Amino acid sequence: MQACPYCQTTMRNTYARGLVRDECGACGAAWFEEEMLARVVGAPTLTAVFEQAKGKPGRCKGCETSLQYVPGCPSCGRQAPTCPTCGSAPLPAVDLRDVTVDVCGKCRGVALDGEELARLQKAAEPAPREEPPIIAADFEHEYDDRRSLSLLPKVRIGDEPACVTCGRRMDVRYGFVWEERLYCGSCAPEGSAPYTDELTKAQPSETYGRRARHLNNSAAESAVVWLLSKIFK
Repeated sequence: MQACPYCQTTMRNTYARGLVRDECGACGAAWFEEEMLARVVGAPTLTAVFEQAKGKPGRCKGCETSLQYVPGCPSCGRQAPTCPTCGSAPLPAVDLRDVTVDVCGKCRGVALDGEELARLQKAAEPAPREEPPIIAADFEHEYDDRRSLSLLPKVRIGDEPACVTCGRRMDVRYGFVWEERLYCGSCAPEGSAPYTDELTKAQPSETYGRRARHLNNSAAESAVVWLLSKIFK
C-alpha cells in the first residue's frame, strides 16, 4: 500500500474501466503507472509528458504556488506533491491534454486529484456514435445474440489467498479474477473482473430495453388501428 501524493492517506489498489490504479479514499486522488495511463492517452503522448517534466517546478495543491527543490509549500505550509513510490518531492507539474498533472520521471508515474482525473477521463473518451435507426427486422437477431448474458466469475481460493503471479498474500476484497484465478491489482490481466463471492445476474442492456419497448409500442398501435377499422367499417 502506498501513501497518497497529496494528503498522505494510504491508498488502495483499484480496477476501473479496464485500468489498474492506486486510489485515495480520502481525497479522491489517483496514481497511475506509465503502462496503465498509456492505454488512455497513448504511449507517445505520455512519453512526451515525461520528457517535458525534466527540470519543471512543482505546484502546491493548496495555493498553487510554484515549488522548486522544497518538500513543502513556503506560502501555506502544505506538503508538496510527493511520489508514493520513491518519495521524491515536489513532483513536476506538466500539462496532459489540457489537464495539469504531477509526474515522477524516475518511477514513471502520474498523480491526479479527483477533479483532474474526471477531466482527463472525459478528454480521453471517444466521441459518441449515433445509433442506427431501430427497426423490427433486426430485433430477433439481436435477441438471439443477447440470450446468453455474462456473469461475473468466481474463483477458488485457499486458506491464505495470494496472487497466482507474484505470490503476494492479499485480502480477496481487493483481488481480481481471470479464468478462476486470483490476481493482485498490479498483476491482473486485461479483461479481469473484481473478485466477488457470488455470481451476479446480468441485466439486458439499455439498447436492448429500448428496442423491446419500441416493438411493444408498434404492436399496440397496430392493434388500435385494426380495432378502429372494424368499428367504422
